[in-house]
Amino acid sequence: MIFVDASAQVHPSFLGFDRNEYPGDQNLKELRTTFAYTGYWLNNPPGSDSNTWVGKRARLEAAGFGFLVLFNGRLYRELHGIERASALGKADAERAVQASRREGFPARTVIFLDQEQGGRLLPEQKAYLFAWVDEIAKSGFRAGVYCSGIAAQEKGGDSVVTAEDIRQNAAGREIEYWVTNDACPPSPGCNVAGRPPSRLFSRSLQVA
Repeated sequence: MIFVDASAQVHPSFLGFDRNEYPGDQNLKELRTTFAYTGYWLNNPPGSDSNTWVGKRARLEAAGFGFLVLFNGRLYRELHGIERASALGKADAERAVQASRREGFPARTVIFLDQEQGGRLLPEQKAYLFAWVDEIAKSGFRAGVYCSGIAAQEKGGDSVVTAEDIRQNAAGREIEYWVTNDACPPSPGCNVAGRPPSRLFSRSLQVA
């Protein structure tokens, strides 16, 4: 997965990549000729039973990479009610903070919760996410959400963008948004955007 940083039109764009498996020390030099930053998983990436990124931060930094720090969040089927969802959100935030410190990320680093399921979040999902955000905010790190910017169709014809749904229900919480356009298929024919999108939440554009 390739991303173009499009946080604001007045700033330059940066090309980065995100993959579940660490690409290998031997490939960093070649990758750095194209990419400025990489996603960095603090726990097992989606669908994985291990995390090959652990302990690789120093090597990536030495190779000149910046970081999109990621924590894989829970799926709806794991939450089992609002009270349990809130408890899991808090516990997972503590795990994310501990992992960030072990990996050497400094205070004020944004840790992005990977919200894999899109559309309008259910009450349990919001309880989990906002408990996670609140706990991260207490830790000296900053909370972010890595989520979809694609409009999901609901029954009745309405549509909702996950990032907008989160923001509208955040109750004033300070959250950084990394929003992906995952309508573009993995290949071929996807191209790096020549101009960053102007949409409010478009912090990134998935292009491959």
